[in-house]
Formats: sequence, structure tokens, C-alpha cells
Amino acid sequence: MWLTDAARRAKQISLATHAAKFTHSDAKASSILVSQPCTDNQTVNNQYLVTASLSNKAIDAVGNAAALDVAKLLNIKVNGESLITQLQQNHAQALSAFTDNAELLQTWVDGFKLALGDEKLSSHNLSKQIYFPIKSESNDVEYHLLCPLFSSALAHNLHKKVTETRFGDSKDIRDARRANKYDERMDISFPNTAVQAFGGSKPQNISQLNSERYGQNFLLNTAPPNFQAQVKPPLNNTSLFNRQLTYKVSGYLRDFKAFLSQLKPEENNFKVRYKRDYHFVLPILDQLLTHAANIQTLPAGWASESNCNLKHAHALWLDVYNPNESFQREREKLDWQVVIAADFASWLIKQLKNDEKYRLGDIEHAYFSKVCLHQLKRFEHNTPKLAEA
Repeated sequence: MWLTDAARRAKQISLATHAAKFTHSDAKASSILVSQPCTDNQTVNNQYLVTASLSNKAIDAVGNAAALDVAKLLNIKVNGESLITQLQQNHAQALSAFTDNAELLQTWVDGFKLALGDEKLSSHNLSKQIYFPIKSESNDVEYHLLCPLFSSALAHNLHKKVTETRFGDSKDIRDARRANKYDERMDISFPNTAVQAFGGSKPQNISQLNSERYGQNFLLNTAPPNFQAQVKPPLNNTSLFNRQLTYKVSGYLRDFKAFLSQLKPEENNFKVRYKRDYHFVLPILDQLLTHAANIQTLPAGWASESNCNLKHAHALWLDVYNPNESFQREREKLDWQVVIAADFASWLIKQLKNDEKYRLGDIEHAYFSKVCLHQLKRFEHNTPKLAEA
């Protein structure tokens, strides 16, 4: 009889929620079956998704691949209760329908129980073991040997969720979206997933559920979010040309200094001047104007606050939509542009200072100021005014 043969072969497999072979296919460590739900005394932190969070855990099977049909039998549910649950409760009522012989029925129960877990728990040298220090009364160094196990139950649940979002109803929802059609259902997706393969061409050698997943295990994207600096009004700065701006253009400044260090006195031609302007000065000014444009998008009026320490000419430029009438009248005079240009030239010369290689003086200051003023006027011309905003 097939049931008798299955009960005899049941010892060749181990039912498990956490399987050792996912760590290494040749690992002989014990696998663990945790199928019972948590009791009131056992708490699960709901902030984390762990195996204990699953109300209906998928039960895996490891061992002889030829005996995996026994695992399918034990996972069959009758009236919402699997044979595994019945065996854990020391009965197999579902099997009683196949025989009236109590002795034979008990033989089946005893045989199938051998698949519920290894009789003796052990680790293996191919497992990723952790020596965890424990407190000892004799002050000797003692350890627990921990053997972390892969949760096949959790992986199976995740695989099912991800697969459902790629096929079935979710596919219909995405097809409707691409066709610009309405669908009342929610579109759920798992972007940027990776696939981890177990078992190569023979996934059944790892476990039964691994074979059902075709050896696939989905890995969710856990990369940290990209850092985006928050734009804040420069209330505590006395000048726009501060450490933040210097950091943004540090690469250009470094290359500009290297360029000036290599110049010879006789090298004063169009090619050198072109490279100076279009490789260094203008890119630095572009970064300055971009930085200013970001500040100009902030809610207006911050420059009129009592705790604003920013230089007045800089505030007139940056708080472009300040509603204060006297502020706007002063801004319309455009005198602040000359101040900004001169401050830019002073700041740039300070950043480029290198007395050992070259010296920058009034001529360079006047030139940098002139270039900045030209770019600043173009920028201001294209900036919407208060009445236009």
C-alpha cells in the first residue's frame, strides 16, 4: 500500500520552515520546523517582517528528493487542517478513512512523525556559524554556537507576492495604464528586485519549495535613499560665498589652481584665455547662479526677519519676491549687482591663492568681477519679478 511505503520513506526527509541547505547545498546541519503560531507570551515586533509574522507558513521539505512526494501528502489540508498539524497533535484523523486497523494507523503516524524534524539537532562545518559569548559564573569565556538558517517559508511567501504583482490582475492593471484606460484596482509593484538562485540546474536538491520556485529567491532593493540637501534661507551666513558654495565648486577650484600653477609667463594667448573662462570661471559662475536660483524658490520674506545676518546686497538678490515695498524699491536700483560681482571676485581670488606658484591681484579681481557682473545681469533679466510671479 502506498501509504505504508510513504510512512517508511518519511524519515528520509525533514519538514522545515528554516532549511540549512540554502546556506550551502552540501551542509548537513539540521533544519528547523516552526509551524505553530505565536502564543500570547511570545511577542513579535510588528515593525519587522519575520517568519513569525506569517499566519499561514509554507512548509518546506529537505532531504532525499525521491521522497518529496511524502511532503506533498503531509501538506494536504483536510477541513483547514494539514496532516502536519494533526501529527504534531499526536493523531492522524484524516488517515483513519483509509484503514480500520488501529495498529496500521499507528504505524503510519509513527512513520510520518519522523519527517517533522531531526531527532538530534546539529550544525555543520559548511554552515555559517556564529560563536556568541555568554556570561559564565566561573568567569571563563563560554559561547553558544549559533547556526543561522534561511527562512524558506518567508522566501516562499515573498516569491508568491512578487509573482502575483507581475502576472494576473496586476498585469491587467498595467496593461490598462499603458492603454490610457481607467482601472479602479491598485497597481502594486516591487521595483529593482534581484534574483538569487539556489541549486543550479537541480533546485530540488535544495528543497521542495525551492523546486517549486524554480530555484529563484527574490531580493528586495534595500539601497539607502539618495541624499538630497535641503535648501534653507542663509539666515546665519553673512555672505552667499560661504562654505556650502565652496564645497559645491571644490572640483572646479582644484582644477583651476592646477591650471594656473602650470602656466608660464609668456602663455597669454586666446587659447589659454578661452580655457580659463570656459573651463573654470564660467562653470563656477553657473554653480553660483544655480545655488542662488534654488534659494530664490524659498517662501518670500525671510530676508526681512530680525535674525537674518546676510549682507544686505546679497539679501536683495536672493529674496527676490520679498513683499516689503521699500525692499523692492531698493532692489530695483540694481546697485547690489556690483557688490555681488566684487564679492565673487574677492572670494574666488581667496580660493585660488597660491603664493608659491603665482599671485593674483587687482587686474584679476577686476576681470573676475566684470565676468560675474555680465552673467549676473543676464540672470536677473530672466528672473521673473514680483509682479510677474
